[in-house]
Amino acid sequence: MSSTPVEVTRTGEHTFTATNSRGAEVAVGRDGAPGAFTPGELLLAAVAACSAVTSENLFVRRIGEDGELVARADRTKTPEDEHKFAEIQVSLEADLEGVEDRDKLMNAVQRAIEKYCTVSRSVEESTPIDLTLPR
Repeated sequence: MSSTPVEVTRTGEHTFTATNSRGAEVAVGRDGAPGAFTPGELLLAAVAACSAVTSENLFVRRIGEDGELVARADRTKTPEDEHKFAEIQVSLEADLEGVEDRDKLMNAVQRAIEKYCTVSRSVEESTPIDLTLPR
């Protein structure tokens, strides 16, 4: 079993709550469910958050502890299959005014994300899913 299990429990028609062992919760539902993320949006959030968490220290050293770092993710869908992402686009935003050698910083950020971002690496490498169903 995973070392960081997540449990998703049905809370109503097309709505669920995802929880982790540290007590965090997030509402999950179908597209249009008020106050809830769709599973696809959660995947986008995971990819964006992983990029931000992975690169945070590199940015903070250059822009300061109070510097703003924003990660955004979006997707394009496969034209022949509306239930599949064709590509995920991730962008990081930070005020780099006054930062010397920005190219060096961006290269370090890209290398860190490519090497240490578990979510992006898993998605890009098509991690197999072992599904267990009730019998």
